[in-house]
Amino acid sequence: MKKIFPIALTFVLAGCVGGATTTQILTQTTEEEVMPVTQTVASNLTDDSAAAVPKPQPKPAPKPVMTEKPEMAKPVQTAQQKPAPKPVKKPVATTGGKYTIQVVALSHNKGFGDYVNKLPSDKPVWSNKKMVDGLPWYTLLYGEFNSKAEAKQALSALPKNIKAYGPFIRSVASIKQSATPEMTRLN
Repeated sequence: MKKIFPIALTFVLAGCVGGATTTQILTQTTEEEVMPVTQTVASNLTDDSAAAVPKPQPKPAPKPVMTEKPEMAKPVQTAQQKPAPKPVKKPVATTGGKYTIQVVALSHNKGFGDYVNKLPSDKPVWSNKKMVDGLPWYTLLYGEFNSKAEAKQALSALPKNIKAYGPFIRSVASIKQSATPEMTRLN
C-alpha cells in the first residue's frame, strides 16, 4: 500500500505537466441598427386647433434694482463677553546649554489645554510652531533645565499618562536653530 501512493502521485503529477491542451475561444458579436424616428404632423388641423396650442409668452421686464443700502444691525456687546487672552510670544531666556522636554507634537493647534493640565505646574510650558514639509506642526515643550541630567530627572518624574505619549529631551538651542521656530509661553 505504501508503494502505491507514490506511484499514483507520480502519475497525477505527470498528467498535469504533459499533454497538449487546447483552448477554445468563443466570441459573439451583435449589431444593432438604429433608425431615426420621424414624426408626422397631421395636415388636417383647423384654425381652432391651432389657436388651442399655447404660444410662448414674452418674459416680463426685470424689476429695477434698488440702489439704497439697507442698514446693518450693529452688534451689541455685553459686559460679560471678554475675549480669551491670547498667549504672548516671549523669547525664551536661554544662555546656551538649556534643555526642555518635548511632550507631544500635533498637526493642529487645538487641544494643548488637556496636555498642559496633566503636566506638573511648577515648570514653564511652551507651544512651538514649526514648519515641516510646508505644513505647520505644533509641539508642546515642558520645563527649562540647566543640564541634561536635570531634564532626565524631570522626565522620569512625569506622570504615567504623560509618559505614554513618548516625551523626550531636546536642547533649546536646537529648537531655536530650526527653520521657523515660534515659541509661545502657555503658563
